[in-house]
Amino acid sequence: MSVLDSITRKVTDTAKAAAKISGSVVEVTKLNLSINVEEEKIKKIYTEIGKQLYEDYAEGKPVSEELLRKCIAIDEIIASIAEMKEKILELRNAKACPNCFTVLDMEMEYCYKCGRKQDEAQKEAEDGKDVQV
Repeated sequence: MSVLDSITRKVTDTAKAAAKISGSVVEVTKLNLSINVEEEKIKKIYTEIGKQLYEDYAEGKPVSEELLRKCIAIDEIIASIAEMKEKILELRNAKACPNCFTVLDMEMEYCYKCGRKQDEAQKEAEDGKDVQV
């Protein structure tokens, strides 16, 4: 009976691990879709800004408050995208190099793209210092 209990426990643990991984994949997919939707919103607002700016220019008007509101809307969407990308990194148990923004495994000590040591780069980023290669 002990062998059967051991096998049952292993199967249960494996099923739980698989469920956790599949849940993360679904969440990452949803976040990527949300990012794409938000980026499309930015493109639409950029088009509206361009049209409004030209109309104001053609009429001899200075840049309007409407353009300011659209720029603020873009800032809010960009912040939302950054939050979603951070959540994706968490779900993937990954980090972004603060120097070149390459996605890395949490265990990596050096960025494979820019070569920056991650301990120092992370500490400097947290301290608010300029991180340079």
